[in-house]
Amino acid sequence: MDPLLPYIIPLKGMGEGKHQFDFDVDADFFGAFEGTLVEEGQLDVQVIMDKSATLLVLDFSFSGHVQTTCDRCLTSIALPVAGENRLLVKYGDPEDAPIDEDVVFIPLETSKWSIAQFVYEYILLAMPLIKVYDCKAEAELPCDQEMLDRLALAPDEAEEEQTNNPLWDALRDWDKEENN
Repeated sequence: MDPLLPYIIPLKGMGEGKHQFDFDVDADFFGAFEGTLVEEGQLDVQVIMDKSATLLVLDFSFSGHVQTTCDRCLTSIALPVAGENRLLVKYGDPEDAPIDEDVVFIPLETSKWSIAQFVYEYILLAMPLIKVYDCKAEAELPCDQEMLDRLALAPDEAEEEQTNNPLWDALRDWDKEENN
């Protein structure tokens, strides 16, 4: 079965007003996208669609986690992700539509429409650029302590390295000469 099939919303025959859709996003969902940046995760997605004769307003809200590599210690972590987005869908010719990332145009005769691409993009956009989180609250720390120890430089070692490095000394001397 196509993992993106549940994300197709039937537009024809659906009355005007608010409609709610709930989805469970998992590894099968992410795997359906070629070259995906996320391969695993577990998120709950809720979409509330307000349908009128000429416009659809879709409010997306989601929360959960995605599996990724920690940028601090390089171990696999369940990174918490949450977000809310709004998408406006207008009926009209998509070819003549102005370009706007928050407004999508679909033909009036569209009977069903997939929101899978938008769910995927909103989740990716909610991920932080630096993939770390406050994991100290967890019962078992996911951190790779050996990697953190290798990255950490004790304060005395840092001072010793600064004072005993001939390259830095030469640079400091040069800087003093230039500024005098």
